[in-house]
Amino acid sequence: MSNMRAILSGVPPDRRSLPRRQEDARNEQHSRLLLQIPDGILCIGRDWRITFANPEAIRIFQIDPRHLETLSIWETRPAMVDTELESQYRSVMETGLPWHLEHFSARCDLWLDLHVLPMTEGIAVIVRDITDRKGAELLRDSASRQLLQVLEATNDGVVSVNRDGDLTFLNRRARQLLAVKGDLLGKNIWREFPFVREHGQYKYHFSRAMNEGVAGEFEDFYPEPLNLWLSIQIRPSDEGAVIFFRDITERRDSDLALRRQGDLLSVVQQAARVATWDVDLSTGRITFGTGSYPVFGHSFEELPDLRAFRAYVPSEYLPIIDDLLLETRQTGEMIVTDFPIRAANGSLLWIECRCQGVIVDGVATRLRGLCIDITDRKRASEILKQRQEETERQRSELEIIYRTAPIGLALFDPVEFRYLRVNDRQAETLGLPVEKVLGRRIIELAPLKGIEEIFRQVAAGKTIRNHIFEGELPTRPGEHRFWNVNYAPLFSPEGKVEAIAAVIQEVTNQKKAELALIQSEKLAAVGRLASSISHEINNPLEAITNLFYLIDTSEGLPPEVAQYVRIAQGELSRVCQIATQTLRFHRQAVSATRVTAKDLVDAVLNLYHGRLLNSGIQVETDFTTSHPILCFENDIRQVLNNLIANAIDAMRQGGRLVVRAHEATDHSAEDHSRKGIRISIADTGHGMSPAVRARLFEPFYTTKELNGTGLGLWISSGIVDRHQGKLTLRSTDHPVHHGTVFALFLPCFEEVQQPLETSEG
Repeated sequence: MSNMRAILSGVPPDRRSLPRRQEDARNEQHSRLLLQIPDGILCIGRDWRITFANPEAIRIFQIDPRHLETLSIWETRPAMVDTELESQYRSVMETGLPWHLEHFSARCDLWLDLHVLPMTEGIAVIVRDITDRKGAELLRDSASRQLLQVLEATNDGVVSVNRDGDLTFLNRRARQLLAVKGDLLGKNIWREFPFVREHGQYKYHFSRAMNEGVAGEFEDFYPEPLNLWLSIQIRPSDEGAVIFFRDITERRDSDLALRRQGDLLSVVQQAARVATWDVDLSTGRITFGTGSYPVFGHSFEELPDLRAFRAYVPSEYLPIIDDLLLETRQTGEMIVTDFPIRAANGSLLWIECRCQGVIVDGVATRLRGLCIDITDRKRASEILKQRQEETERQRSELEIIYRTAPIGLALFDPVEFRYLRVNDRQAETLGLPVEKVLGRRIIELAPLKGIEEIFRQVAAGKTIRNHIFEGELPTRPGEHRFWNVNYAPLFSPEGKVEAIAAVIQEVTNQKKAELALIQSEKLAAVGRLASSISHEINNPLEAITNLFYLIDTSEGLPPEVAQYVRIAQGELSRVCQIATQTLRFHRQAVSATRVTAKDLVDAVLNLYHGRLLNSGIQVETDFTTSHPILCFENDIRQVLNNLIANAIDAMRQGGRLVVRAHEATDHSAEDHSRKGIRISIADTGHGMSPAVRARLFEPFYTTKELNGTGLGLWISSGIVDRHQGKLTLRSTDHPVHHGTVFALFLPCFEEVQQPLETSEG
């Protein structure tokens, strides 16, 4: 202490005088002595500041050593203000007379023996803890109502035990805590509480208090029948010992629960990759919670403050983070954000941060929050996003394919067989827009024979493949159609049929093509037979013609017979002409020839000469051109044959058939006009409606019911297209002015421009 005073006075120790060094040595010795005295010594200056306190005084008065020489006694112990202690302290300071008092400090829960002595620089308080003595005195003095009131009022159990181990006193709280044992007064502690006798900690402290006069304090769990955690103080007394004990079960349970929660929190933070943290805004220092996971890819020692932390965050994210931190510092509201951080190994980690400002008196003092490592989640999210985009792209492609597929696709519910989905092709087949198809039953839109039974089979789990349906749809009556269908059940995860998928392909044209092929084969066979017959009868017809010629030129032939012969020769000439024309119709053309319109038309009219006469049809022809055209003669005759035959069929009650041919120009081509010949065939028949005209050139469409095949105009249209010609019509079914006009335009070619296919019939 003398060295310290010398330094403070600015005089080096080795330069002090001998008397001064001796005085400093004595002071040092006195200081050490004061520190070793078991009583508490407290020195107070005249400004009431505490100038000295030895360890015992610090313990008794619960003084913070930092407050020595800085705070007054009244500031460290405000409870003394306006009490007898303050009055006596001030009296000793003013009068210089010493003062003594035994005093119970409720704050320290101690009985104190106080001696207040005057000093030159103030006063000195010598204090001694006399709680043990005072307690023993109070126990011995059963008449002391004050002590009894204190003991009864305290929340601690107090028990007095004599040297024989008998219980001589139990306060109210002790009786409550030990109520399970009944009335214990006068009973032996060792017999009533065998656990105390057998448990070393109790026996050790009790023995020291009894034999050595040393107090002891410990915490322990007392099992059945108490089942309590107790905080126990055993203090010596003149008669034996006094035991102070307190029920700390709730506190211990709370501590245990807190430790368990801490352990659980640590495990959870490690498992969930979570770090909790606290930032002191005045210093920027970061404190991480116990058990936090190193989510930032750095040890916590590498991140002591915000400056170090910011060094690892990509610069483009710092303004965003700063704005959010400013927001929570101003409002105290929770903010949530995520950002990347560069780990120690160079990899980039993604962090989700939840943070809230702690505001005191309107000023943010701390930031508290937690951070979660979401790197895996972020990567998974990116992968999922890419997969979702790819899935959406594929779904869009499939949706386009589904919607624009050239075959019908549909989805039905398995109970009432209503449309759930349908593509454009199927809606077109049904003849309705998609929105008018959805929700309606299949048998309502397609009442085909057997279709409901097929759907019931599919609803029961059966798959139907390549089943052919045929019939008419309500939207297109009178049109017999064919469909190849495939139905499959769609099962739920539980194995229940939840929908019916359908693939429908209309095969009407295919079926009609098959029928057309059969019909074509029949026509070809008939044509070959007719050609064969025509060829075979030519020889006998020629012989008969010669014979008639000889008869006609014979002398002496009666006039009447000669007339009959000439009539027979005329009819025979007609037969020969029909046979010749029939043979020419069915003889396959090898190359195109030049022929006039008159030759083409006359050959056909000669074939129908008899029908025209019998039907009462008046034929008018007008050929204003004799220019030959290059064509396959038999094919064009077949076209004219179909047109004239249809005109005759339309005038069963008679009428006029007008056939004209003239040179014409076709202006329908976009880039040029074409020269050619137009042959028009007009009749005064019943005419055609717009609906019939719209479908007239479709294969197998006929207005003649069982008498027609529906192939004539379809084949004729194909022949005209192969000749690069044009076939048009005008028709009306007006009650008065009715009739039909077909116009056949054939271009003039110097030579055949491309090979043309021909048909036999």
